This record gives sequence, C-alpha cells and structure tokens, in this order.
Amino acid sequence: MTGIVIFGGTSEGRELAEFCSRKQISAAVSVVSDYGRKLLPESPFLTVRSGAMGMAEIEKWLSELSPCMVVDATHPYAAAVTESVKQVCGRLELPLMRVIRKEGAVRHGNSRVVQVETVAQAVDFLQEQKGNILVTTGSKELKEFTRLRDYQERVFARVLPFSRVMEACESMGIPGNRILALQGPFSVEMNQAMIRHANASWLVTKEAGTAGGFEEKLEAAERTGTGIIIIGRPVREEGKELEEAKKKILEVMQKDIGKLSCRVVLAGTGMGTAGTMTEDVLQAIEESQVLFGASRILEHIGEIMEESGRPLSGQSLVASYLPGPVLQWLSENPGCTQAAVLFSGDSGFYSGAAGMYRALKSYEDLEIKILPGISSLSYLAAAIGKNWEQAVIASRHGKTCDVRSLVGSCRDIFLLTGGADRAETICRELEGLPVTITVGERLSYPDERIVTGKPEELAGETFDSLSVMWIEREDRQ
Repeated sequence: MTGIVIFGGTSEGRELAEFCSRKQISAAVSVVSDYGRKLLPESPFLTVRSGAMGMAEIEKWLSELSPCMVVDATHPYAAAVTESVKQVCGRLELPLMRVIRKEGAVRHGNSRVVQVETVAQAVDFLQEQKGNILVTTGSKELKEFTRLRDYQERVFARVLPFSRVMEACESMGIPGNRILALQGPFSVEMNQAMIRHANASWLVTKEAGTAGGFEEKLEAAERTGTGIIIIGRPVREEGKELEEAKKKILEVMQKDIGKLSCRVVLAGTGMGTAGTMTEDVLQAIEESQVLFGASRILEHIGEIMEESGRPLSGQSLVASYLPGPVLQWLSENPGCTQAAVLFSGDSGFYSGAAGMYRALKSYEDLEIKILPGISSLSYLAAAIGKNWEQAVIASRHGKTCDVRSLVGSCRDIFLLTGGADRAETICRELEGLPVTITVGERLSYPDERIVTGKPEELAGETFDSLSVMWIEREDRQ
C-alpha cells in the first residue's frame, strides 16, 4: 500500500507533491507530460508516472498501489479525467478528495467583459468583432478559432513550448510569428507585454482560478483597455481548496500510520550474492519478520539466504522500498519486532537508505540501524586493480551528467548507468577522446562480465542497463 496518489500536473498538484515530500509522506503522482515530471522535485518520497491514462489504466494503476487516499488535483477543465478517477475510486472503494481551485473575482475597469459557457460561443461572438485576438485557452481549443474568417491575420496563440504543440499550431494554419510559445506562470506585466505584442483588442481566457493566472490576465486587460472574453467553468465543483487539502492529507496519514514501535534495519546487500553481503546483513535478514526491497532483490533473496546457510523461515516479502508502504505495513502489523529494508550495493552510495532514514527518524519509538554493503564502485575497482580514492564519482542513472566534459578535467571517473543511458551510449559520446573504458555488468553473478577497451571498440557492444564504468584518461600522470 502506498500513501497518497495525486492526479496533478497543475500548480496545485505540484504544491501538494512538494508538501508530501516535505512532510515525508509517500506519494505517487500522475502527470500527463515529461515536462510535468521535470517540474516536480526529486525526492525519495515521490514516484512519478507520466503519460495520459484511460479509465482502464487508471484502475490498474490504483489497484496496484492501493493508496490510503486519492487526490484529484487536475485542471478545472479536465472533466473527463475527474469523472474517470471518481468512477474508479468508487469501484475500488478508495477515499477520494477533489482539490478545487479558488475562483478569481471577475473585476474589470471597462465595459468590454463578455462571459460565455463554451469556446464555440466565444468564437461566435468574435465573428462580429474587429481587432486582433490573444487566445490563452491552450492548444486543444485552438482548432475552434480557425472558424474565424480571417483567423490567420487576427489570432495570436499563447501555448506551451513543446514541439508537438508548435507543429499542431502550424498544421492549423497559424503562422509562426503569431505563436507565443511560453511556460507560465505569467505576471501582470508579462501579460501586458504579450497583449501589446499582439496589438490585441480581445483576450480570451478560461476562468481558471487564482492559481491559473486568471487574475493577472484580468489586471493586464484592464490596464491596457483590452476586451476580455471569459469562458466559464463547465461545472461548479465540490471539493477542498489547497490549504484544506493539505490538512486533510496530514489527518488521513496520521490516522492510518498511527504509533509505530519496532526495529528497522536499512541494509546494503552488496552486489546481490551471499558472498558480497556482510555477516551483519545476513543476520539482520534472518532475524526480521518482513523484508522490503525492489522486486529484483526480493526475487533472489531466498536463493541467497539458502546459499549462505540461513534459509528464510516464513518472512513476509514486500516489493517496495519507499517510506509510505513501509510505514503502512508496520502500522498494520503491530506485532512485528524487526523489519529489514534491503538496498542494492552500499547503503551510503546512491542508495535510497538516506531518504528512508529521514522518513523513519521522526517516529520516536522506531529503532533504526543502518548496515553498509559492498558498493559497485569498490567491487569494480578491486576487480581491475584500481585505487579509487581520487576518482570522480558520477551517475547517469536517472540523472544528468556531461561525461565528456568531466573527462577534460578528471583523470579517473566512476560512472553508474541506467535506463536509456546505457554504457554503450556513453561510449559513443566519448568517441575520439584519449580514454580507456572498463565496463562491468552483472557484477558478482556467475555471468559477470568485465570488458576494457577504447570508446570506439565498446560502442558497438550491448551491455546490461545497470552497468558501471571506469573511465581512465590515457594522459594521466
């Protein structure tokens, strides 16, 4: 069970995700785009899923997570998503909280304020008006504005700065010099500048509330004497505003987690074999009633313990290493006296142990112990006879790192790879540089492979995603 699920991508969704991170509450966040993912903070308490979901996908995702509560913080106009989430939560009997956006007050200094219910009504009204139009309703509604007889000369579109959005605008016949590709939020002054740039007689906006920049648009239109067309919200929703939602999340989590009292061991399991685990870690696993960890660790833990001569004896296995599920399981199993959370490699080397420790230490009755393991760095360095005390340590496993630039200033580099940034990808980036590269994959396993060569030689290889690299400049002294 996870803590909270947030359907977001809005400013409210981001703020709730940041709130959960600060309060050390495990949250899974759904956003539509990779851009939305990048706006969220990196945190051991947050997992992010990007991409649009239909009702079946939402149901599958929530069934797998089984959260304490679902928070719908989607845009006021995302009515289809809101309805899907509502229906799924009803079927799964999951508590649901809708976060509503505070409405902006419609105040305007001139008489040219037009309120309509739909985009189509806005376009019908503009057919009879003169002057340029600044449309700020988003790219999805732009097609409707192409009904205007002279839209290519009159319409300026403010949209998100994505290539697919730009291409969609151009396919509608909106010229590039009339596309304002920018990411908000926008100040009153910025809105004024865009109105003047478009020489707009009319600004079209949705009633998106204070967090959506609605009031800044109103103020800018008032200052410039621009007419404004307001497309009202589809329905007046019931729900909680942002600050109320934060209080409710704390209330639910405190009720569900309750008071915890047991020993929790955060254990580095080395390279994933009995031979690379310390005696202390093996003993902690043997004495624990429950083992938490990534699926790839738990899949083999029975074999590893059998190999060590300490077979498992009925321990529960929970495939998660995030604070929320760990705390939730412990609250539901008060008889547990010791739990072990297993992390690959060393507990202090690119490990989730630090985040878990921060989440657990606020519970006074929990005894927390951290046990180190053998890191991939120390294992590979020993295997190839290298001293790593002066090596620069970097990662491309879910992180950004310009390895080519590092080579220019460092003699030895140890690099973690993962995901799309595989070892062969890094080798292609380093082609032409005077370096020797060693790649280690499946370290400590029977099919372990360690190969050394020039970037050009290794670029054509295919390595395991979670490989490690030792990059050595040939001109090192």
